[in-house]
Amino acid sequence: MLSLAVPIAGLQLGLMLYGVVDMMFLGRLGPLALAGVGVGNAVYFGMFIAGLGAMLGIDPMASRAWGAGKPAVCAGVFMHALVLAAGVGAVLFVGTFAAGPFYRLAGVDAPVARTALDFLGVLRFMMFPGLLFVACRQYLQSMDETAPLMWAIGLGNVLNAFLNWLLIFGNLGFPALGVRGSALASLTSTSFMLAVVGWAAARRVRASQWRYHGWHPSVFGELLALGVPAGLQTLAEVCAFGLTTVLIGRLGPVPTSGHQIALNLASVTFMVPLGISMAAAVRVGQGIGRGDRPGAARAGDSAVFLGVAFMGAMALVFWAVPSALVRLYTHDPAVLAVAAPLILIAAVFQVFDGAQVVLTGALRGLGETRLQLWANIAGHWLLGIPVGAFLCLRLGWGARGLWLGLCSGLVLTAGLLYWAWREKSAPLRT
Repeated sequence: MLSLAVPIAGLQLGLMLYGVVDMMFLGRLGPLALAGVGVGNAVYFGMFIAGLGAMLGIDPMASRAWGAGKPAVCAGVFMHALVLAAGVGAVLFVGTFAAGPFYRLAGVDAPVARTALDFLGVLRFMMFPGLLFVACRQYLQSMDETAPLMWAIGLGNVLNAFLNWLLIFGNLGFPALGVRGSALASLTSTSFMLAVVGWAAARRVRASQWRYHGWHPSVFGELLALGVPAGLQTLAEVCAFGLTTVLIGRLGPVPTSGHQIALNLASVTFMVPLGISMAAAVRVGQGIGRGDRPGAARAGDSAVFLGVAFMGAMALVFWAVPSALVRLYTHDPAVLAVAAPLILIAAVFQVFDGAQVVLTGALRGLGETRLQLWANIAGHWLLGIPVGAFLCLRLGWGARGLWLGLCSGLVLTAGLLYWAWREKSAPLRT
């Protein structure tokens, strides 16, 4: 598990570094820029991660074919997935134009909403290269090929940081574009990453000796059958966090900035169990493909242990130095006063967040994506959001109330998914 989980977790951290670098540059523009980008990202990444979820059918299908020694079948799954990525990207691109009415309906502070729409006007174009990158990545991961991904993300981060420096502040004679400059930097670096991994994926397809033999509705149908519930599950989870960001946006720039910093830090640590989750889906799927059922169960158990252990260690870091972590982004005392208590809450909820995402991947390796959807709906929408809204809006606890609601929802989600994994993996252990 470690042989695949470590590079994939590194890839996730590299992807998350994009957002961290963006926030550090944007923090110099003040709380309004941070708040606007946070609210803009709540819409964009809510939609993008739903699209990413729709692509997660690649993991079990391609890894099973690879485990069974059928590289051409694996390549065929990938070619159908490219069509799916383009179609989903087009739908989500159009969906981003609903952000303005959504912000008005949610009562987002007007200057924050204007900044968010300015940022989103450029960022929405990243939907296409972003989802095509996901398709290439999932295909390469299913065959344990991670080196091209590491090169793409490493070089892409360097390019992103350089373009942020150029375009946000107008260095070296470039125009100072502010938040739009940050969005343009992200779009350019993501397109560069797609070019790198697309080249690597094309080489793999040629090496597999795959040949076009017509469109296969059964392959596309299976991708949809696995991907649609996974996409809805990720949408349910991300929209819960996105709605939290939008509700906090009603409180003004300072609370929103503090929330965005705490959420960004929690998202950094989340990248590791997310990477472990992807490795779990591949390893469990490969075990099923080669007929090693006990090995598939052990792979899932190992992944859960690694995810919880890592997040437990990060919880100790969050508890130990919350203020120092906030100062990586800003020295504004008002923002610091909001963000530090939220990081203490994040220390608790991220252990359960890590558990639920790894369990989601292990179950996906078994070909199960529907139970994760229902567990997330129950945890976030039947418990977490109502509790958070009550604490924030009725009791006046502000951002802390919403974060405590998120924490309660993650506890329930993790518990339900652990029960589902034990039930689904029980036949493999005999």
